[in-house]
Amino acid sequence: MNLFLSSNSVGIKKTILLLFYLCLFLNTSLSAHGDLDLQIERISKRIEKNSSNANLYLKRGQLYNQHKEPKKAKQDYFNARNLDNNLLITDLLLAQLLVDNNEANAALPYINLFLKNHANHSIALIARAKIYQQMRQPDLCQKDLENALTNITEPNPSHFISISEAVLMTDDSNISEALSWLKKGEEKFGFDIVLKSKEVDLYVQSKQYENAILTIDKIMEHFQRKEKWLFQKATIYEKGGKTDLAKIHYDATLEAINKLPKRIQMTSKIIELEVYSLQRINELSN
Repeated sequence: MNLFLSSNSVGIKKTILLLFYLCLFLNTSLSAHGDLDLQIERISKRIEKNSSNANLYLKRGQLYNQHKEPKKAKQDYFNARNLDNNLLITDLLLAQLLVDNNEANAALPYINLFLKNHANHSIALIARAKIYQQMRQPDLCQKDLENALTNITEPNPSHFISISEAVLMTDDSNISEALSWLKKGEEKFGFDIVLKSKEVDLYVQSKQYENAILTIDKIMEHFQRKEKWLFQKATIYEKGGKTDLAKIHYDATLEAINKLPKRIQMTSKIIELEVYSLQRINELSN
C-alpha cells in the first residue's frame, strides 16, 4: 500500500464509502418507518372502534415515540392516563419521553409519582437520574444511579460508567472516586473494553499519562489488532511531552497498518489513521 496517497484518491474513497453507508442507512430506516406506519395505522383503527381503551393509546404512544413523533406520543400517553389512573406505567413512559426531549422539569413530577409506588424500580431510578443530570443536580443524579445499581438484577458496564460520570459532574477533580466505580465494574465483569477505555480517558483527563499507557498495554493483550492502541499511546506520549516515544509509536502504528489485509487498509478509518500518523511524524521530526 502506498503510504503517500494523494488527497484526491483518499477523498474519492471516502466519498464512495459514505455513499454506500448512506444508502444502507436509508434503506434500513425507510423499512423500519414503514413497519411503524403500518402498526400505527392498525392501532388507530382499533382506537376508532374502542376509544375508551387506555392500553391502545399507551401502545400507540410507544409507537409514535419510536417513530420520532414526541408530541403525538405525549398526547396518547395523556389520553391513556386520563382513561385509567391505575395504569402507572404511563407516568414512567411520560417521564422518559419528556426527559429525552430535554423537558426535565416537566418530567420530574411524573417520575416521582411512579417511584412513589415503585420506589426500587431500577429503570425509573435511572430515568430520574437522567432528569437530575439535565437539571444540574449531580448529587441527586449519583444517588439515584447508585440506588438503581443495587436493585438491577442484571447490571451492565454502562451503569458503572454512568455513576463514574455523575461523580465527576459533582466534582470534576474527584478522579479517584470516578475511577473506583470503573474498577467496581471490572471486578464484576472482568475485562471489559468499554470500562477500560473510559479508564484511559480519565487518566488522560487527569494527566496521569503513565497510568493511561499501562492501561492501554493491558487492553492490547486482549486484541490481535494493535494499530488503534499504538496510535492512542503515541498521542498520549505526545501530550506528556515525550516526543521520541510518540514518534516510535506513530511508526509502530504504520507498521501495524501495513500488516493488515489490503481490504482493511483501504477503509476510510485506517486511511485517516495512516495519514495522520505520517503527518505527526513529519511535524515531530522538524
